[in-house]
Amino acid sequence: MLNGQRIREIRLEKGLTCSDVANLSRSCSIQISKSYLEELERGSKLNPSFNVVETIANILSVNLDELRTN
Repeated sequence: MLNGQRIREIRLEKGLTCSDVANLSRSCSIQISKSYLEELERGSKLNPSFNVVETIANILSVNLDELRTN
């Protein structure tokens, strides 16, 4: 399962805002809005598609496993 808090931690470690991630997703096949990313990080959106998770992992330059709940 996706760990929204972990996404937030990694994003902040990389010095990115939610807007930065949303803007970077524009060049990807799946676009992620700032508000959707915020909802994922808060845990109010559950079970995003694999393509969304893969896009976030690519933008953050991490392995998919790093975004999962341990």
